[in-house]
Amino acid sequence: MKVILDTNILISALIFGGKPRNILELIIVEKKITGIISRAVIDELLGVLEMKFKYSHNQLIKVEKLIEENFVMVYPQKIPNIIKNDNFDNQVLAIANELKIDYIISGDNHLLKIKVYNEVPIITPHYFLNIIKCSK
Repeated sequence: MKVILDTNILISALIFGGKPRNILELIIVEKKITGIISRAVIDELLGVLEMKFKYSHNQLIKVEKLIEENFVMVYPQKIPNIIKNDNFDNQVLAIANELKIDYIISGDNHLLKIKVYNEVPIITPHYFLNIIKCSK
């Protein structure tokens, strides 16, 4: 199963834990699902961790390495202009144009309002974990 985690889910997983961390562990520790990411999402993640959460240079390098070693990197050729007031959300959607994705997992209302993009459901971490639980 291939999933995209938007930036706020990655930040929540790293900083606060909970359901987002459970999903990140399914990717990194248990290797039960495949996380798909782009350079733009990594750059936004690192920027927020540095500016808002005051991560040091060494901490940022560790996070970047963790993501790069455990996620499949894609290089979107075309960025959609679906969400007018947040280009970073469009960067998340762009990943779904590159290969077959099963879910986009988000806590962002701009993305959740879309519900489906390019035949990919956009769902919350809670809903995703229920899907995983039911598929066991």
